[in-house]
Amino acid sequence: MKWTLSLTGLVGLLGVVAGVTSSLLGIGAGVVVVPVLSLWWDKLFDDPQQMAQGTALALMVPMSVAGCLRYYINADPTEWRIAIPIALWALLLAVVALAGPVWFTKAIGFTQVLGNVDWRTVAVMSLTAVIGVVWIGAPLANVLPTDTLRKMFGVLVIITGIRMLGLHTVVYNLFARGSGS
Repeated sequence: MKWTLSLTGLVGLLGVVAGVTSSLLGIGAGVVVVPVLSLWWDKLFDDPQQMAQGTALALMVPMSVAGCLRYYINADPTEWRIAIPIALWALLLAVVALAGPVWFTKAIGFTQVLGNVDWRTVAVMSLTAVIGVVWIGAPLANVLPTDTLRKMFGVLVIITGIRMLGLHTVVYNLFARGSGS
């Protein structure tokens, strides 16, 4: 896969969406990231689903740290003295948490460990996902009423369930038939 400026922008945008969704609704980014990456990588990798899942799991490390700190330090999102250290701390901890085991496994001779993670994608998405968490998702979740957050979460769970059960084509066909009459 050749990295271009437009590809980097698309991956970055997906990171922002994942960060906002994750921190707004308290879900894992995999709900957003895995389906997109799996379809996108279908022709690029032998195991696109495994690659998408591994990449999404690696992405959750910086997002989880940023989200946890952002919820704990419930400050105004425009307060840069708080937001920037949270973002930098999350990214630093992610590098330590992820690079340490990769370096260690290579040092002891395991060269094929963690083969189902696209580290370039993780790097780009981590930067933008942390931005989505720290400056958009968590602050928005802290000001929205509980009832609104519950409804948004419920809609997401229903949509995800329909997709996972393979019923999305049935639902689509029901609406497609009704609009043509």
